[in-house]
Amino acid sequence: MAIILSGMHFLENFKANISQIGLGNLLKVLGLIAFTAFLIFYPASVPRESSEAGPGVDYAYVEHVLASYSDGVHGYSYGICGYSVESRPIYYYVIGEGNETILILGGLHGDEPKGTYACLEILANLTESEYLLKRYRFVVIPLCNPDGAATFRRRNLRDVDLNRDFYDFSQPETQAIRRIFVESSPVLLIDVHESLSGEPIIIYANNTKSRLLARFFSLETDIPGFLAADVGQSANFAEKNGIYGVIIELPILSWKYKNGSIIVWRFIESWARFERNGMHIKERYAPHRLNVDLTCGVGGKVFDGRGP
Repeated sequence: MAIILSGMHFLENFKANISQIGLGNLLKVLGLIAFTAFLIFYPASVPRESSEAGPGVDYAYVEHVLASYSDGVHGYSYGICGYSVESRPIYYYVIGEGNETILILGGLHGDEPKGTYACLEILANLTESEYLLKRYRFVVIPLCNPDGAATFRRRNLRDVDLNRDFYDFSQPETQAIRRIFVESSPVLLIDVHESLSGEPIIIYANNTKSRLLARFFSLETDIPGFLAADVGQSANFAEKNGIYGVIIELPILSWKYKNGSIIVWRFIESWARFERNGMHIKERYAPHRLNVDLTCGVGGKVFDGRGP
């Protein structure tokens, strides 16, 4: 009986509120709520086939931005490390005076524009960080899969997932990355991607160094972390070469205006603190349990994107 009376009271209040704000205004409010819910929940449910038809990297815009980083401008140097299947150049950019190199990749999957845009923003932001530029040398390849980006395809023109080709290096795009890797001898590899999730995640190389970094970073942030499944990803390549390696999956709602680069920048700054404090911080964080479950996924490991 109490429940029925409460329900009747709710309906009376609801009718009174409608009369006060007007039915038209109420419909506008409900419509706004529905539209907001659509923006939040729809992207996470978009299937693989639907995402292929959406907007990707604005290739002309990316080329224009990359062209602005000519030799010597704001301390940058640049070059071409290789060419795609369709003979598009793959550019790399270098800035910084440090003895240790950080290699940053973007755009391995052509239908994940946020990785490329985040790399472009990182290139711009680095000029304002005197500390990082004195301590490290940054090598950035913003668009590793230009053919895929031009057509908004995950894979390259030969239908190969480039982030499964870091064992075989059968494609010209991954061969170009390997060439830069060998020449620069990085201590850290950061590969920036885009997920269908509304939250960022970080996939760590499954070696001692990167697991320790995962412990440290997970205690500093609430970004979920996982270990990389052994399927030929960039993180696996870092793992086999005994360096730190991460795949940063940016949330789909970050889009290209600053949000994605903030996550990457936060990781870089955390990495700098991790390295600056040396063994002291490593000994401090090594015993701690992760605040994320690194035993999730397939056999405790995951792969980037939508499938193996």
